[in-house]
Amino acid sequence: MYKKYAHHLFWDLYSRTMRKKIETPFYAKKCVGEEFFGDKLGISYKIDLSLDEEAGTFTKYAYSVSGPTFMVAILEALGDLVAGKKVAEVAHLRGSDIFDQLNVYEVAPLYNDSDMEEYSRFLSSFVNHVIDSFGFLVEKYAPHTFTTPEALKNFEVEGEGIENFYELSKEEQIALVERVMAKDIRPYVELDDGGVNVKDITKNGIVLIEYEGNCTSCHAAGSTTLSAITSILKAKVHKTVEVLPVVN
Repeated sequence: MYKKYAHHLFWDLYSRTMRKKIETPFYAKKCVGEEFFGDKLGISYKIDLSLDEEAGTFTKYAYSVSGPTFMVAILEALGDLVAGKKVAEVAHLRGSDIFDQLNVYEVAPLYNDSDMEEYSRFLSSFVNHVIDSFGFLVEKYAPHTFTTPEALKNFEVEGEGIENFYELSKEEQIALVERVMAKDIRPYVELDDGGVNVKDITKNGIVLIEYEGNCTSCHAAGSTTLSAITSILKAKVHKTVEVLPVVN
């Protein structure tokens, strides 16, 4: 349903908060900030962020965007969470923070739990992209707020994984990913009292993961650590797999 209407989701799926932010955006401006692209998602946007280094506060937030209308709501929600806030308060934002800011689950009663789960998963891809972009900016302005295990950060891709990965059953695919997780990922994540679980694998090779422990509050989990996990799975599972954190 949602892939078909990727750029024209039904208006009645949006919460009242999302609609208001789309209709009357506050932070949308012509800006010359950092540009981000999500080619597979069909989006591009710029975020202009300024930091008062002495006060440790983000003093300016603006954006411009090309993509589906809900991207306006997502970037407006990020602005509400970030503008005028201290880096220490917002360095570890998660996708669920944006979901909460938008009251995403306040929807028309004609949609059941299954509909909302599908909608949430669809929207998560865009929310996580924005969170990763914000993480890049925080790393740029305040790199000391990040802690990614060196063994993951410095991992180099070698090989292209299992050739017949897509011929395996889902159970076999998950078992293979779990073996790689247990040997090459979890031991290093657990050094920082974090955790990562495999929730599912889609037919097109997207590994859905869920963070635990300190990973749930560490913004690096959505950027550098996620990139490292993806690189490891591409090297040891299959070169085309992607990794997507599930927003709770």
